[in-house]
Amino acid sequence: MITINESGMSFGPFDDSCVFWAEKSQLYQKVGKSKVKTVEFVLAEDNKLQFLEAKSSSPKPTPDNTTKFDDFINEIFLKFLHSINLYYSGILGRHETSNDIPDGIKEIDNQSISIKFVLVIKGHEIDWLPPIQEALVQKMVPISAIWNSDVAVINDVMAARYRLINRERED
Repeated sequence: MITINESGMSFGPFDDSCVFWAEKSQLYQKVGKSKVKTVEFVLAEDNKLQFLEAKSSSPKPTPDNTTKFDDFINEIFLKFLHSINLYYSGILGRHETSNDIPDGIKEIDNQSISIKFVLVIKGHEIDWLPPIQEALVQKMVPISAIWNSDVAVINDVMAARYRLINRERED
C-alpha cells in the first residue's frame, strides 16, 4: 500500500500496483524534471485513470488578480498536459530503461478507461471552486477533446468523500 503526502493532505492508502507516483518516478527524472512539469501521481482503479494534482491554496479570480490567477491555471494546465504525455510515453515503452510505471497500470484497457484530471485544493470553500473549475475546463478544452477526458476541481473534504485522501492522516 502507498500513501502520498502532498500539500498538507494524505492521499491513499492505495494499492501500489494502481499508483504511478509521477513526481518521484525514474521516468520523470530521466525525461528531465527541469523541462517537464508533472502532477503528484496517476491513480488507475475502477476503470478510471485519474491525474491528481494537489495544492494547498490558489489565487482568487478577482479583477485585480487576473495575472496571478491566469498563471496558476496555466501551471495546472501544463502539469496535466505534460503528465498525460509522460504517462503514455511510459505506457508505449518510449523510455524502457527508466520506465517504473507499475505493471498493474500498464495492463489496463486504455480503450475503455475513463480519464479525469483532478485538482485538489486543501481548505478551499466549495463556493470558491466553480471559478477555478470553469477556468481550468476552458484551458483544458483541447486536451479534453483529444482524450475524451473530464476535469474536476475539488477540495479536501470532497477528496475524502471520494476516498482519495485520508483526513485522519493529514500532515
